[in-house]
Amino acid sequence: MKVMPVSIPKDIDAYFFNRVKDINMINTQISTVRLDIPPQLLITGYRGVGKTFLLKKILNDQSSDILTAFIDLSEIVGRRKGKLTEEWVLKEILNTINETISKDQKFYKKFANIIKSNIQKLQLKDYDFSDASHILDIPIPVIEDNYDRLSKFVMELPQKIVDENDNINGFIIVIDEFQLLKNVEKPDAFFWLIRSYMQKQFNVGYIFTGSVSRTSDVITMINGQEGAFGGRLIQINIDPFTFDETKRYIEEKSNNLKFTDEGFERFYACTRGIPLYINSLSTILPNNMVCDEEIIGQALQFNIDQVAMMWIYIWGRMAQGEKDFIIYLLENNGASRQKLDNELGYAKSSISRFIDSLSNQGIIEFSKDKNFVLADKMLATWLKIKYETNGFYPL
Repeated sequence: MKVMPVSIPKDIDAYFFNRVKDINMINTQISTVRLDIPPQLLITGYRGVGKTFLLKKILNDQSSDILTAFIDLSEIVGRRKGKLTEEWVLKEILNTINETISKDQKFYKKFANIIKSNIQKLQLKDYDFSDASHILDIPIPVIEDNYDRLSKFVMELPQKIVDENDNINGFIIVIDEFQLLKNVEKPDAFFWLIRSYMQKQFNVGYIFTGSVSRTSDVITMINGQEGAFGGRLIQINIDPFTFDETKRYIEEKSNNLKFTDEGFERFYACTRGIPLYINSLSTILPNNMVCDEEIIGQALQFNIDQVAMMWIYIWGRMAQGEKDFIIYLLENNGASRQKLDNELGYAKSSISRFIDSLSNQGIIEFSKDKNFVLADKMLATWLKIKYETNGFYPL
């Protein structure tokens, strides 16, 4: 029986589909690290479009002369009960580098003494070891006031690893959900820190990826004209599947789903070609009959929580003002800033804060007609169905 997973499976190749153009484009950039030209990429796209899946596939397929590290900032936020600091990000990068080089024990032993000696230099009296992680059985301390020393060590380590091994030509570091860096104490300074080391390293490439609006302030902060990278990051947007790509995907990966022409048009309109929604909606459709518009509509109506499950989690973490903002956009089919200021019922400073937060999460975007709108139609569908069913929006 074929399965269409809604989370990233262990065997990525077994479930991967298409994306040849995106893979070639990103691999072309990564390959420049062998020419002492470090790739600097910013990968964006809708939630659920498959950015993480794609990048993990690309990293897995790199040849042995390219080392890779994947840092998921949302995992740190989860472990740290919603908090994120510059120090914890650096420690996560260090831990991930350690995991990468430990896969080759011969190579790992060569670097063990180098890493140990550097870590031991960090173990000064201004560190707290009560909540430490470990590398090479050495505790990595909680940082109190020696950020400069830690940041220098972590940021220089990947290039040192390349320089010390003739068989290694580059190190690629992916920072997933990079928009969460907006929540550290001094995000501007942290982006500038990364850039300052990238300018001095010729074999270490960074790829930032996240579900953010292309007009969000975190994009401006990192890659705007006056941002840390000043437009130097090559920005690549991962698009949803087209109508024809979605049809081929269903034919190849589904458990023999069948549609009428109108039924498939409804299916594509609901999912918009976003793999997460394609997979989750496919799992609730019957495979023993031809699905028409009515079957798809009923399946969505009665199983919306299963299809839009990520929004249940995201909605539950939102502040009430952000929820009110989203509901207002939903009921008014978008709104201008002036209309929001006049009618939403919140102070202008609060509305600015909602716009920044929701844009940085990729939940709203600024349309061509200069209105703020919901970026994800599945969120709108979920809210409408919950309101029609219960008489009120989710709390």
